[in-house]
Amino acid sequence: MTAIAHATVPARAAALLAAASHAAQAAQAAAPPAPAGAPPALGALLLAAVAALLVAALALLWRRRRDDGRLAALRAKLAHELHCRAVAEQALRAAHRQRSRQAALPECIRDGERRRIARDIHDDLGQNLLTLKLELSALRQASAGQQALLAQLERIERHLELSIESMRAIVDELSPLGLEAGLATALRRQVSEFSRLSGIDCQLQADAAALEAAPDEQRDAMLYRVLQESLSNIVRHARATQVHIALGRQARSLTMTVRDNGIGMPGAPARGLLGMQQRVTQAGGQFNIASRPGQGTALSLSLPLAEAGAL
Repeated sequence: MTAIAHATVPARAAALLAAASHAAQAAQAAAPPAPAGAPPALGALLLAAVAALLVAALALLWRRRRDDGRLAALRAKLAHELHCRAVAEQALRAAHRQRSRQAALPECIRDGERRRIARDIHDDLGQNLLTLKLELSALRQASAGQQALLAQLERIERHLELSIESMRAIVDELSPLGLEAGLATALRRQVSEFSRLSGIDCQLQADAAALEAAPDEQRDAMLYRVLQESLSNIVRHARATQVHIALGRQARSLTMTVRDNGIGMPGAPARGLLGMQQRVTQAGGQFNIASRPGQGTALSLSLPLAEAGAL
């Protein structure tokens, strides 16, 4: 038993075990010899039992300390791995934001160029068309009584009005003026104009939380463009009678769904929608088109909200 104890416990425990073993041997030597065939003395048995219990206790104590040491090492390793993972996730988020900013830079440049062209058209061509309209009005007054000339001037004025409307549509296409009054106003105007021109029932449902999101020029313009392209495709291809638009807000994103009850999308999405899908993806958002023949089409997207404190 002593040899086994020496092989399984540390030196201090082995010394205690040796002392207990020597005490047991001394007690056994001091006891009077037992007759042949008699059982061992009670004291020797007790000492042997005490020694065995001591060995077991020391072995358990040593194993517990060893397991505690291993557990502490595992905890330290786990904490280190968690720290490394947190650092990696933070670096990944920073890289994603940087990539989104880099991808959005050309789009910002294009948007700036669109706004410049829109201002030039509005200021120069718009002013010239307005001047021409005033000149026609004066010419009509000077041509009173000349019915043939008045009729021709009225036709010219109608064409001029159509030119002014086309110019305004082009300006709005280049840079949505409605966004200056906020995203909600721009979307409502777009829906109202779509219903008026197409005759298709169009409903907009917007959550209050979505309308309270902080303005973001690039994000708002993208939502407006996607809605504009979606409604344009519905008019051209869907043969729909109803359109439902839902604007919502999740924890860190704005979502929009455009759903119609038309014939569905028989082939690949239109080029304009594919371009929008690429722009949304580059901005860190998600874009999805679900369509079945005879069951309409649902277009959905989500765009991230700017994080507080993000650089």
